[in-house]
Amino acid sequence: MTSKPGCVVSDTSPLSAMAKMDWLLWLKERWGTVHVPHGVWVELEQIGDEEAWSRLESAREQGWLVAMTERPVRNLPAFGNLHRGEIEAISLALELDAGWLVVDDGDARKAAKSLGLRIIGLLGMIVWAKKQGKFPSAIQQIENLRRVTRFRVSAQVMAQIVQPNAGATKSVSGGLGAIISPPVLGAAAF
Repeated sequence: MTSKPGCVVSDTSPLSAMAKMDWLLWLKERWGTVHVPHGVWVELEQIGDEEAWSRLESAREQGWLVAMTERPVRNLPAFGNLHRGEIEAISLALELDAGWLVVDDGDARKAAKSLGLRIIGLLGMIVWAKKQGKFPSAIQQIENLRRVTRFRVSAQVMAQIVQPNAGATKSVSGGLGAIISPPVLGAAAF
């Protein structure tokens, strides 16, 4: 697959969390335009946070967050028991030949990778933002994310973040290598 490096599609949970944390502009800074499948936008309408919804609507009105119209989705074995938004996000990423899919759900990440998609999640975006100098501590941002959005991250992944050379580039299911694509990490960076 020859993907378009600047084309990105996002699933619901990363957009929802980034809107709640006021991190949406990171997506614009990194890629310029973010495509959102119709089913994901419908899920985001139920976000239950007026400020976060206002940020999402503002990004859509500015034109860099593109809420797509409803379209047919592929029915692929890799989808298994994924939710509608995840299926639509993966299908749209395949249709647009996207360079990136922003997704956090473990099963959705596994399905996307099996279909040749390049993935990044919230932790990957935090690492990117840290490297851009947006804050001094990625660990603190992860803790803030966990507090505000109830984001879950395993002790194993947190240990990989804080310990230098803890195997962060390994493709371990659920490990940091599966979440962050493809830096070499160490405690000094966090």
